[in-house]
Formats: sequence, C-alpha cells, structure tokens
Amino acid sequence: MSTQYQAGYKLRDLKAFLASVVGEKIAKRMECEMGRVELKLQSKNMGHGFDLLYQRYEADFYFDKFPFTHYDPAVLFANVGAWLIDNDASRFDHDDLDDPEVDVVMEDDKSAEVLISVTFEEPVKVIQDDNGPITWRGQSWRIEEYDIWQAERVTDVVSRRA
Repeated sequence: MSTQYQAGYKLRDLKAFLASVVGEKIAKRMECEMGRVELKLQSKNMGHGFDLLYQRYEADFYFDKFPFTHYDPAVLFANVGAWLIDNDASRFDHDDLDDPEVDVVMEDDKSAEVLISVTFEEPVKVIQDDNGPITWRGQSWRIEEYDIWQAERVTDVVSRRA
C-alpha cells in the first residue's frame, strides 16, 4: 500500500501497463489525460476509513504516429481489455460504466493516430487526521489509503459484532 493516495490511480496504472506492453519507442508518443470528472456524493464507512465520495472520469490514451504495421492495434486493444478485466473488476458492477471507445485516424501508410477512451470510477478515500485539510462531520480528515481487514472465518465476524 502506498503512503500517499493518488486520485486517478486507475489511469496511472493502465498507463504504466500500456507503456510496458507497447515498448519504449511507442510509449514515448503516448499521452494520457483525465477529463470530464464527475463526483458522486456517496460516503461509505470502511472501518479504518471512509470512501468519502466516488469520482468518475474519462481517461484518454492518445498515441501519435502509432506504427500499426509494426505493432498490431488489435494487440493494443486486447491489452487494454485484458487489463480492465484483471484490474478493474468493480467496473462490471456498474451498468452505466461504458466499455472503452477507440478512434483511429490514418496518418499515412505506416502510422495512425489512436485514441482510446476509458471511463473509470474510483473512491476518494479518507482517514481521520487532526491536522487534515478536509473538514467533514466536524472533524479533520486527509486523503489516504486505509487498511481493509478481511475475516478469515465466520466466527471472526460474529465475535467482533457481539
């Protein structure tokens, strides 16, 4: 777990993954951007912290001069899909979270502009901190990951509630 929570962690992680699979030469021409951010005001007590709200945003992955004769775009698209299935399972809990969109514009007979847009939703997590910059419920909080404890036996859950 990182010591500092970063909003947009799904964009960051998919960008790193794509850079590793396309190689350094293609990754140098990849740009990423977060846009159309929406905040869903829905807090949830998670025990050691809260999901204060959820942010939904569009992550755009733009490749300039993508060498489609050297690297098959279908492999790029399959890697995006595979990463989402492996690393963003919560997206399948949302009927309104669209599948990725792709736009390809041919530049010449060897390269194209490729834009992949992915909608992400992720919680903004907070923990209580007397010096935190967020005031909520009359207390101070800071944005931070928190530990999530999982019961290993049903008796762990039952005995803690008693």
